[in-house]
Amino acid sequence: MPGKFVRQRRVIAFLVAAAALMAGAPAAHAATKIKATELEPIPNPSLSYNLMAQTMGLFAKHNLVPELGPNLQGGGPARVQAVVTGATDVATSDIIAVMGGVYSGAKVKILMVMTPYGDEEVWGTNRYKTMKSAEGQEWAVASLGGAQRFNAQMAVEGMGLPANAYRWIAISGGDGPHVQALVTGRVQLASISHIGAELAIAKGYTSKIHVLMPHTAKYTPPVPRLVVIAGSEWIKKHEAVATDYVETMLQASRDWEDNANSWVKPAEKIFSKSGLDAKQLHTAWSEFRAGGYFSVHGGVNFAATPKVLDLFFKLRHENPNRYLSKTADIYDTGPLRTALNKMGIAKGTPGLPDNPDWYKGAK
Repeated sequence: MPGKFVRQRRVIAFLVAAAALMAGAPAAHAATKIKATELEPIPNPSLSYNLMAQTMGLFAKHNLVPELGPNLQGGGPARVQAVVTGATDVATSDIIAVMGGVYSGAKVKILMVMTPYGDEEVWGTNRYKTMKSAEGQEWAVASLGGAQRFNAQMAVEGMGLPANAYRWIAISGGDGPHVQALVTGRVQLASISHIGAELAIAKGYTSKIHVLMPHTAKYTPPVPRLVVIAGSEWIKKHEAVATDYVETMLQASRDWEDNANSWVKPAEKIFSKSGLDAKQLHTAWSEFRAGGYFSVHGGVNFAATPKVLDLFFKLRHENPNRYLSKTADIYDTGPLRTALNKMGIAKGTPGLPDNPDWYKGAK
């Protein structure tokens, strides 16, 4: 009997101690919802960053519950508008659309850059063997005032050719319409992604078209092309959530940079009807990686951004105003700085570094 009472006292003492520990411990932090909108409504592993990260389980690891935003048409400008109106918390857009929005007074900021070099391919009809031989020909880009044309012009200049050496033709809709325009002869050149290139090969179009420039990144400075944006006020009110989201995207990008399967496996799931198998997706991943596509440090480079800003004003025939005149007008690096402080500096693509020149911890 004495032993029984001793055991009871021990159990009671244990329960009391456990209750005291639980009372003193902080409450579990509830996962936070965040509404995120992709750049294109159709799943594409090279652009559907949120869906890819969700498939990888990274949102849960960073205590976030993602809600995919509206399936919008209209490219980058529509995403800027969605952020401004509160239809989404964050969105993927292109830097030219963001500059246009800020120039007009939109209170949005770039949290991070998903593509430090905006790398893609330039394909042409088999009639032309080099970029120089195709001077003066029609070149398909997503829009005349968008980031794809800007990227193409900088690549052309990097090759030593004049930026106006080609006739720019706006064809929206992504890789599919661009490839079709080439095959039918509507245009002689087109900008397409590495995914688009693999699709062109898989469909047997190489009997009519071929690659002329495998990597635009080889001829351009860092081009902060595709960016993640949020409202200025939303960032102030939800800084912790913004930081968690940036950490999620940064972790996804680093995983993609370091491990082919981390990109190929989720790509297979969200791109299951594309007609591309794992081997072809692996080839696409290799090309993306070789072009410095993945953002291991958040992609923000203050030295490179003015070049895009200058081209923005030049092509629009406008001058700086009170909303947009310098690099700092489009970025809020607070959440990214906190994320880098926590996650540290990583290795990127050799020869095409994602250099956060604004960050004191950068090497």
